[in-house]
Amino acid sequence: MGAMPFFRAFGPLAVLTLALGSVSTPASAQFGVLKRAAERRVDQKAEDRVGAATLIEPTFDGTTLEITAERLDRYQAAMEARKAQQAQNRAAYEALDKRASVTRDSARAVDNPRERETYDAATRRYDECRSGIEQAITAEQEKKVQDIVARMQANPLAAQSDPQLKRIMAVMQELAVAQQRNDPVALKAATEKYATLLGGSTDSVSLDRAAVSKCGARPARPAGMLRSDLLNARADSLGSAARRLLGASSGVSGSAVGMTDVQARMFWERIASWLAGMRNDAPITKTFAKGEYDLLVARRGALRKAWYGSE
Repeated sequence: MGAMPFFRAFGPLAVLTLALGSVSTPASAQFGVLKRAAERRVDQKAEDRVGAATLIEPTFDGTTLEITAERLDRYQAAMEARKAQQAQNRAAYEALDKRASVTRDSARAVDNPRERETYDAATRRYDECRSGIEQAITAEQEKKVQDIVARMQANPLAAQSDPQLKRIMAVMQELAVAQQRNDPVALKAATEKYATLLGGSTDSVSLDRAAVSKCGARPARPAGMLRSDLLNARADSLGSAARRLLGASSGVSGSAVGMTDVQARMFWERIASWLAGMRNDAPITKTFAKGEYDLLVARRGALRKAWYGSE
């Protein structure tokens, strides 16, 4: 096999192997040299990143405050207090979450699937019957409207003196006024009057009353279902309270550090950018004045501990 096919077959590994074999320096020493060179390149990349972040001086205004020792002290203390609060909230969250889980298990235990199926089937039959009554009422109203329109077209003068038509026109005027005023109470009252004049209302309460004679009473929820639903609702409430605890200390409020909330958020974003930028895979996205940067570097260990729990 010639030299060129060998390189094609094994690529950079073959080149490195030949290079190492061509000198008398031990392989371990050569690898040490390569490792140190690689580390220097990583350090240089980090320095380049730091340099790029500090080329442009930041603008301090009502949103971005200068990072001073006093402000950093307040913010660091607030962050440490936040971490302590988070630990307390985590413990409370786990307790509430456990209670929610136990309560949900209790709901499943009292639930009777057969009882629920029987109730659901009876409810479907009732709703179908009630829907038929609603459709009949609506059809009757439409027929009355058509009759009114036909009478008005056939004899407009006689229609204007008809007592029923006068009442309908008066209610329609009430409806128009309520809509113009955007008055929901007046609109509801006028709508009920209009429906009554046309043969009956189709609101939920009226339909239930109309359905009693033909469909019977609405099926009552069984005791087991009521108990299960109550327990599930309690479990949902406990779960919501637990989740709120996790988000209760998600950030530092401006009042805790003598800033507005916007200033505190920007203060945190700049420091977080710097902390992330200390890692080789994360660029620093905010700019800093030299005094700020020197202060952050001097406090790097303490800040990392306050933010991440370790240096």
